[in-house]
Amino acid sequence: MRRKWVYDPTSKEMVEVTPGLAPDVAGPAVHGNFDPVDIGGAVIEDRGKLRRYLKQNDLVPYEDAKGVAERARAENARREAAERKRSLVDAYEHTRNQERAKRRYG
Repeated sequence: MRRKWVYDPTSKEMVEVTPGLAPDVAGPAVHGNFDPVDIGGAVIEDRGKLRRYLKQNDLVPYEDAKGVAERARAENARREAAERKRSLVDAYEHTRNQERAKRRYG
């Protein structure tokens, strides 16, 4: 389990955040490291290595990409609806133009 620490300006020490202690919103948070992870042959032992690995491989953390898929799906749905509407209008105009041409030119 990850532990979270905050700086207590009165005691000038790092204090662990527990359910009874709410963190100071203005104070910086320091998070402990995580267990080493083997990703494609690269052993990631700390957040610095994780950031470098992600940058080298053009990846982003999940937290940074939240909502991207939903926004993309919504945008695609809007675009497809507009394309369907445009194709219906084009089909109608094509049919109308053919009828006009028949009346005009026989």
